Amino acid sequence: MIAISEMSFRYKSRSPVLDNLTFNMEAGGVYGILGANGVGKTTLLHLIGGLLFPKSGQISVDGHTPRFRSPAFLEQVFYVPVDFDLPPIKVGVYQKRYAPFYPKFNLEVWNNALQAFGIQPDMRLQALSFGQRKKVLLSFALASGCRILLFDEPTDGLDIPSKDSFRRLLSAQIDEQRLAVITTHHVHDVAMLLDHLIILQEHRLLLQASIADLAGNIRTVTSSQLPPENSLLYSERVPGGYHCLLRNTEAQEGPLDLELLFKALQIHPEIVQNTLRYEKQV
Repeated sequence: MIAISEMSFRYKSRSPVLDNLTFNMEAGGVYGILGANGVGKTTLLHLIGGLLFPKSGQISVDGHTPRFRSPAFLEQVFYVPVDFDLPPIKVGVYQKRYAPFYPKFNLEVWNNALQAFGIQPDMRLQALSFGQRKKVLLSFALASGCRILLFDEPTDGLDIPSKDSFRRLLSAQIDEQRLAVITTHHVHDVAMLLDHLIILQEHRLLLQASIADLAGNIRTVTSSQLPPENSLLYSERVPGGYHCLLRNTEAQEGPLDLELLFKALQIHPEIVQNTLRYEKQV
């Protein structure tokens, strides 16, 4: 559904923000994109959404070239940015004004999402907090009927119950015809949603793998003592012992802490080469 081939991007004369990326994202999945600040996560979403253009290489999104932003493309892609402005109108008026741009907009999903987030249609957007406005925009995205949903830090500004509502609402909307892409620094907020993981490092692709594949190769344990070195990939001290990333030598799917995996890969990227089945750009 999203095909990226040998794509690079830079801002004017700066060094590359994204360098020679090649990977695919298929319908029916929720992809998480992780990386340190400034590695190009938001830029990647802008490129997929046609808000920026590659300096080299190609992007195809559901058969469309994003940079042309054709009406058919815009009907199928919805982007929720970190920072956004909404017009000073009532929530219900916002829906009536903008829903016609999305032919598959689902009013029932919209109403259910607003209810789950505790938002009333007669509320004025200008009177809402940032978190409440975020709930309105997330509700609209989920109801848009778009096949491709792009979320940049979607849980920023949400309280704990609202994060849970977002997870449940998004899970209900992803089927074999739709795709969600999430960038985040708050891995634990969305870990249960993800079935594919992409990690960027130094503006290049370090890891692309399914969560099932990862869990089949590695697992996470917390122990009072360090496990044997032949199984230990990475560890960090925690109260009462160690939080450890281990080789899953028995090939039994077990718990996997994605934040711990991310930390391990930043320090020891050779873990990717030696332990995981993956696609890596060099």
